Amino acid sequence: MKSKVSKLVLAGSGALLSAALMAGCGTISSTTSANAQATHRAASTSSAPPLIMAGDFANPTMTENFNPLSVNALYGTNLVYEPLYVINRINGAQTPWLATSYKWVNNLTLEFTIRSGVKFNNGTPFSPSDVVYTFNLMKKYPALDQNDVWASLASVTSSGNKVIFKFSKVDIPEFYYIATQPIVDEAQFSKVKDPVTFTNPDPIGTGPFMVQSFTGEQYDLKPNPYYWQRSKVKIPEIEIRGVTGNTSVDEWLVDGSVDWAQSFIPNMTKVYIDRNPKYYHAFQPPSSPWTIFMNLTKAPFNNVDFRKALAYSIQRTQIVSKAEYGIMTPDYGSLLPPTMGQWLSPQISKEYKYTYNLKLAAEYLKKAGLKKNSQGQWVEKNGTPISLTLEVPAGWTDIIQDGQIMVNDWKKLGLNVTEITPSPTTDVDNLQTGHFDMALMEAVGVPNPYFVYYSELDSNETAPIGQVAPSNYERWRNPATDKLLNEFAATTNVAKQKQIMYQLQKLVATDLPVIPYDFGVFWGEYTTLHYTGWPSYKDPYAPMQIYAYPDPLLIVTHLRPVK
Repeated sequence: MKSKVSKLVLAGSGALLSAALMAGCGTISSTTSANAQATHRAASTSSAPPLIMAGDFANPTMTENFNPLSVNALYGTNLVYEPLYVINRINGAQTPWLATSYKWVNNLTLEFTIRSGVKFNNGTPFSPSDVVYTFNLMKKYPALDQNDVWASLASVTSSGNKVIFKFSKVDIPEFYYIATQPIVDEAQFSKVKDPVTFTNPDPIGTGPFMVQSFTGEQYDLKPNPYYWQRSKVKIPEIEIRGVTGNTSVDEWLVDGSVDWAQSFIPNMTKVYIDRNPKYYHAFQPPSSPWTIFMNLTKAPFNNVDFRKALAYSIQRTQIVSKAEYGIMTPDYGSLLPPTMGQWLSPQISKEYKYTYNLKLAAEYLKKAGLKKNSQGQWVEKNGTPISLTLEVPAGWTDIIQDGQIMVNDWKKLGLNVTEITPSPTTDVDNLQTGHFDMALMEAVGVPNPYFVYYSELDSNETAPIGQVAPSNYERWRNPATDKLLNEFAATTNVAKQKQIMYQLQKLVATDLPVIPYDFGVFWGEYTTLHYTGWPSYKDPYAPMQIYAYPDPLLIVTHLRPVK
């Protein structure tokens, strides 16, 4: 079964992309130097310069693909195509987009009212039939249904300016995936022989920008003259540069040759912001939790007291300050970032807090039935010292350092743990098939807390050892967890959802199926040399990940040239 959260694990949370940047892959071709940028901007005939982004990976060059239904679509596709609603992944705020409103007619029927007067960038009208066509195309070609919405849908039809989604089973959280699905032009895609392999070199969308030119190193976007929010678009051109392995994105940011990027910069304040504090900025609010996945199918991880011992022997503040340069936020057990405060149980956060306490950790190891040998090592029942491994993908430099801090603390406790760094591909394969002891991984991050718990804990998301688990890699199976998740998905009552979420938090805190240790961030750096109106901690209207649809739509319609 394809996981509902597969798309967001890669794109919504930014785990794999940000990790690649950490590894030094987030780098820019030397052809895009500050001098080249300055020359281009000086030659611009517009009163405002192009907006320049550090964009897609180019190894060695980018592959032209603007098909919004493809997993390989270029980031700029996010500015060509639009969804029914834009939902802020930081706080869940909803902005009507191609739809003006929606309502749940009942818990099996979702109805959207489609905006009138919208045109595609070729001047032809957009209509509800384009929405119906998009979803039915995904049904016909399951490879295009990246978030598996048809696992819950029964039909998609239209009546006048309404589009009606009928569900085959109650699944209220599915709203997020439906509302944020990019919509294609029926007139264009109905003529495509194979929409799965279609790379769409001349994309026809309703978005604020359209493709102007493409090379393997760079592609440019120009404003859509028919855009329904044309008055909000003040950017005359967008340049998206290919990211290669020669010169780092960090250097590109420091020399001011990009306006917008997402990158992990060690010691960011000193290395980047302090170079030009008036103009250089970062906006990196908490996103999804980083957790320790443990293989719960085998000892000693199948013992909750052993898991609690591990949780109490982690110096989260040291991890955040030393490995993450103060960018991250410690997570003492909630799985939900501070930005989801409305879903956090005040009682659970006070009663259960896994702060660093080696004495208490040792007590839990004793409760787990373990003993120490004469060398101070915790041993198995046959007297053999416990020996475990912790996996982190090669190149994830800051996460590797997270693991090193944990390994050192576990050594102080008397546990022998070795950190190993397989390739990212091998690491994912090991987790999916259950061939690992422990591993560090970022959980899915979206504004609805349901998906964090669903991806980590639902039995539908796991599989027997040797078979591929979509996201529940630790192999947690618990009827109480599944019941709570099903109850959450079956109601639109927010008060009831909160009570269910409080119960899920208590379950995680008491049973520790995974061990949270800190919250990642939505990476984002920008300059105000040429444009203002960026998201900020005072105005967190969108995260700044260029690759994460549909957030960039909010940003490009907020930006204004510096006068």
